[in-house]
Amino acid sequence: MLRIMKILFECISIYSHYLLQAFIEIYFYYKSPYPLLVILKKISLANRKIRITLFPRTKGRNPLDQATIELIIELKKLNPSWGAQRISDELKKIGHIVSKPTVLKYLEIYGINTPPPNKGLTWSEFINNHKFKIGIDFTSVISILGHQLFIFVIINLDTRELIYINITANPYREWVLQQFRNAFFDLNKYPSLCICDRDSVFCHEFKEKMKIYYGTKVLHIPIRSPSENGITERFHLSLKTEGLQNIIFLNFEQSQRACINYQKYYNNY
Repeated sequence: MLRIMKILFECISIYSHYLLQAFIEIYFYYKSPYPLLVILKKISLANRKIRITLFPRTKGRNPLDQATIELIIELKKLNPSWGAQRISDELKKIGHIVSKPTVLKYLEIYGINTPPPNKGLTWSEFINNHKFKIGIDFTSVISILGHQLFIFVIINLDTRELIYINITANPYREWVLQQFRNAFFDLNKYPSLCICDRDSVFCHEFKEKMKIYYGTKVLHIPIRSPSENGITERFHLSLKTEGLQNIIFLNFEQSQRACINYQKYYNNY
């Protein structure tokens, strides 16, 4: 009761102060055609002061804790195609109530833009979602007798390390599967993704066997798109210009020895 009476007394004193100023202004400017506007202006000023002093605004809801903010950023980095609404819905499933504007605000603060509508993963984003990925391909050289020798390479796409290299005169599917087994025999783990072109050796049967035997997903690049397996294609250029350009191959063993020596040079230097 006392508090209500105190608020009423404060309101009356504020109104009396501003109305007194209004009457003084009207007295001195009695010739003005707008005395009512002066009174209304003073009443609005009194209302504003009462609202600010006696009924201040609350601080609003508490800010997000740092753990929730880090969770928003982590979800966005792990799922680049997710928008703010999807992140908000996923957070709600695990007990974090965060609105879409709040998610957008923190994504903007950390410099992470949301994708436009209907935007899928780019090729590089899709590749980077796999932890251990390799690129395989064939290139060829001609021996002094005119025989075509095919060089098979396996490259780690994360570190650009040449994992395996071998040479053959007759590449076929079973031979490639055996080379794959030889390359990762000591590592005791197999890659999750293997990128290759649409050569007949890497056919649909090869893709199924890689999935069954090693749990490796084989991804064929589009037709006439060597840039999608650019690291492997660039290695072929380095192999020929740095390692094989000035060598005349007399037999199969010499070419195989040259490739193995270049692997040591390429990985170490």
